[in-house]
Amino acid sequence: MTAEIVRFLFAIMLCIANMIIYGLKVNIATAIVGMVKAKKEDELHMDVHHECDFGVDDSAKVDIDGPFDWSATEQGLVVSIYFAGYLIGMFPSGYFADRFNTKNVLLICVFANAILTMLVPVAAHMLVVLYIVRFFTGLLSAANLPVVNVLVGKWVVYEEKSMWVAIIYAGTSLGTVVSILSSGIILDSLGWEAVFYIHGSLPLIWCVLFYLFFADNPETQRYISNKEREYIVSSYGHRQLESAKMKVPWKEIFKSVPFWALLYTNTFGNFCWYFLLTQLPLYMNKILRFNIKSNAALSCTPYFINALVNPLLGKLLDWGRQKNYWSQTVGRKIAVFISCIPPCTCLVIIMYIGCDRIGSTVLLIFSIVLCGAIFVGHLCNQNDLAPNYAGILMGITNTPGTISAFILPAMVGALMESGHTMARWRFVFWVNIVAQVSAFVVFVIFGSGEIQSWNYILPTEA
Repeated sequence: MTAEIVRFLFAIMLCIANMIIYGLKVNIATAIVGMVKAKKEDELHMDVHHECDFGVDDSAKVDIDGPFDWSATEQGLVVSIYFAGYLIGMFPSGYFADRFNTKNVLLICVFANAILTMLVPVAAHMLVVLYIVRFFTGLLSAANLPVVNVLVGKWVVYEEKSMWVAIIYAGTSLGTVVSILSSGIILDSLGWEAVFYIHGSLPLIWCVLFYLFFADNPETQRYISNKEREYIVSSYGHRQLESAKMKVPWKEIFKSVPFWALLYTNTFGNFCWYFLLTQLPLYMNKILRFNIKSNAALSCTPYFINALVNPLLGKLLDWGRQKNYWSQTVGRKIAVFISCIPPCTCLVIIMYIGCDRIGSTVLLIFSIVLCGAIFVGHLCNQNDLAPNYAGILMGITNTPGTISAFILPAMVGALMESGHTMARWRFVFWVNIVAQVSAFVVFVIFGSGEIQSWNYILPTEA
């Protein structure tokens, strides 16, 4: 084996884990089109035909008449209740990620999500039961990002961090692509139940491989050369092997200005990403009038581009730092700028070109591609500030960072209860724009990409 093969394979497994969690997160946004009664949709949204009239084009007609008579608010809650569980589970999962065997926490996370996904077709016949299943799916998926962040700190060498982080987090985009595309195809050919049965069963293969062949850290990995093991470990000389024995410097963390900047940016800098992730298929269907197949193809296009562009951006940020063109801090601020300001510009233009189908679609694609820079920006900043406490920091900062994923689908559902209009969607767009711009301003002034002094707090007595 070459010196890089094991950490490369481990990074690929983390990438696939992100694919699984994100894929299972968003598949219901497409599947729900085939779960609800088409007649109910038409009755609720008659006014949308007057908003964007594409003449004889009937592409937006719902092709599948589902069995469930859910209102727009109920549909929004089916999507958003996942993020309520995700929100509640984020902080404790971040603590567990730093305190227990990280590999096993991730394994439980993926396995539980797979099983709960396969329960959706049965649970859907009682809406309250579906809410419970979706809530616990979100709760048990909350460990994903904190755990991956901790594993990045254990396995990724410092000199390659931005590039490998981008590759690992490209799984979130790839998972979205595969989930949306396959959901549309499965829904159209096999029915909505098959979406959850197929998507829930495939991750079990990953669970078996991850359990058998990979370890929590390079020090305990069986299938690795001594040369590669030493290379990885020496890169992170500031990382403690037994983080469970480290005392968490809570006082120093909450006195840290870069920490508060990260907390604010995580809270408001995720708005556009989660909005487009959860609501883009709905906007494409109700305003731009795309059918299931076209909607799925167009909705997943930006995530595919994102999966290709983000590793290149990460490599560019690493290259610039190594050449001393910019510091780690400046590199993170560049990524935060890309994820905040250009997407907001696209949303402003979309609001005022109205029913321009081509223009709106192109701008929406650009928005998501640019928003993806969050994964080489503030979403990996925890490892910059304190690698020893990356999981805990992710748990703290990403807890409020998930609020937007919960409130935006519910907000859209409530606003569109009487019908989908551009005026109502503009209000949602402005909420996202204000949040994103404020996140950029705070991070560019107070954010940092340097390791903080409290990362080196000495271990407690055993």
